[in-house]
Amino acid sequence: MFYLTSKDWRFCGRWTLATTLAIALCNALDIVGFLSGPIVLAIAQGWALRSYWRHYRLWALATIVGDYLAVFAFLALILFARWPVFVSVFVCAAIAAVPQAWVLRHHRQPWQYWPLVNAGILTLALFWFLPDMLDASIYGNNTRPAWEWVARAALTGLIGGSLKGLALTQFLQPRALPKD
Repeated sequence: MFYLTSKDWRFCGRWTLATTLAIALCNALDIVGFLSGPIVLAIAQGWALRSYWRHYRLWALATIVGDYLAVFAFLALILFARWPVFVSVFVCAAIAAVPQAWVLRHHRQPWQYWPLVNAGILTLALFWFLPDMLDASIYGNNTRPAWEWVARAALTGLIGGSLKGLALTQFLQPRALPKD
C-alpha cells in the first residue's frame, strides 16, 4: 500500500525543500510575506510538482485559491468564533484543501479525504509554532530575534512539507483498473 519509487522520493525531497524555503521566505518578509504567502507557496510547490504530475498548474492555482480562502477564514475565526487555535487551524487547513481535492478528483484514491488529510498534517505541523506567533502578533510581546522566527517557520515547513509530500505521492498513484 505505501510504496515509494525513486521518482517518488525525489519528488518528496523537492516538495519538502520548496515548501520549507517558501515558508521561511514568507516569514522573513513579515506582513508582505503573509499577504503574498499563498502565491509564493503555490509557485514553489508547482515547481516541485512539475516533473512529477502533469496537472501541476491546476494544483498551483488551487493552492492560491484555497490558501487565500483559509487565510480569510482563519482571520474570521480568530475575530468571531474564539475557538481553540488547533481547531481553527484544522478547519482552515481543510478549507484550503478543498480546491486541491477538486484537482485530485480524477485519481484512484478517494480524493474526498484530501481535506481531512491536509488538515491533519497542517495541524500537526503548526501546533507548536502558531500559538507563539499569534501571541507575538496580537499582544506585541515579541522577545525572539527575527532569525529564530525564520528558523521556526522553516522547521514548520520541513515537517509539514515532508508529511504532505508523502501523502500526495499516495494520492497521485495511478488508478487501478476495475477487474471484470
